[in-house]
Amino acid sequence: DLYVDLLRWNEWFAQHRMNDSGALCWGSEEIPVRYGNRWESEGVHDRYGAALESGLDNSPMYDDMDFDPERNIMLLADVGLMGLYILDCRSLIELAQIVGCDEVIPELNARKETVEHAMMTLWDDEFGLFLNKDLRDGSLSRRISPTNFYSLHADCVTETQKRRMMDEHFYNPEEFWGDYIMPTIARKDPAYPDQNYWRGRIWAPTNYLAYIAMKHAGLTKECADFAAKSEDLLLREWRLHGHVHENYNGTTGMGCDVGNSDKFYHWGGLLAYIAIDHAASAEE
Repeated sequence: DLYVDLLRWNEWFAQHRMNDSGALCWGSEEIPVRYGNRWESEGVHDRYGAALESGLDNSPMYDDMDFDPERNIMLLADVGLMGLYILDCRSLIELAQIVGCDEVIPELNARKETVEHAMMTLWDDEFGLFLNKDLRDGSLSRRISPTNFYSLHADCVTETQKRRMMDEHFYNPEEFWGDYIMPTIARKDPAYPDQNYWRGRIWAPTNYLAYIAMKHAGLTKECADFAAKSEDLLLREWRLHGHVHENYNGTTGMGCDVGNSDKFYHWGGLLAYIAIDHAASAEE
C-alpha cells in the first residue's frame, strides 16, 4: 500500500531538490493559504521554510544562507539530505524486490549513484569530512553537525575517509565526543553555548540516523561506543525523573534545563533503540 507513494516521494525529490550536479538542497514551495494557520504563510517559500523542511529548524548550518525563489531551494548542497536520499534509494530497491517491482530498480540505482558521485565532490581533504557546499560561491562550510556523518550511507566512501571522519571528528572532544553525544552542532561552534533546540542540544533522531550510517559503513567499534553513550544519555533523566526527553543538553545530558524539551517524547526512545539494535547485531 505504501510502496507507490514512497517511490513518488523519491521521484519528487529528484525533480524538485536536485541540481544538475546531483547534489540535493532543502527547499520550500509556494502554497495556498486555506485555513489561516500561521504555518501556511510563516516561513513559506523562503530560507526559514527550507530550514524547516530539513527538520533542523534553527540549525546554525543554515544561518545566513540565501534562498532561490525560482528554484524553491536554499542555496546549500546538503550532505545530510544527500545521505538520507541514498538510504531512501537503497531502501526502495529492497522494497521493490519484495513487492515484485524489479523494473524500477535500474532507475533507483541510477539516482543513488548520481547522488553518491555528487557526495564525493563534497569531501574536504584538508578537514577530513564531507561538508555542505554554499552554492553562491562554491565554498565548503565547516559548520558541522551529526548530519555530516549521514554521508557514510554512500557506498563509495573509502576506508581512509571513514577513519578520518571518526578519528578527527566523531572522537574529537572539541566537536562531537564528550560525556554525552552527539550535539547537533560542533562544541567549538559559536552557536553551541545557545543550547536551544538544534543549536547544540542532543536529539535522538540525529543520533539514530548517524548511528545507522556508521553501521552501514561497518564501523563496529564506533557503533558500540555510540550505543553506550546513547544509553547513558537516556538513562540519566529516566533514573532521576522518569523522563524520556525530546532533546538534551549537550554538556550536562539533562532535558529539564529548558522549557522547550518535552518530558515524554516518542522519538527519545530511539536512544534506547540504538543500544538494543547494537546488542542484537553483536549477537548475530
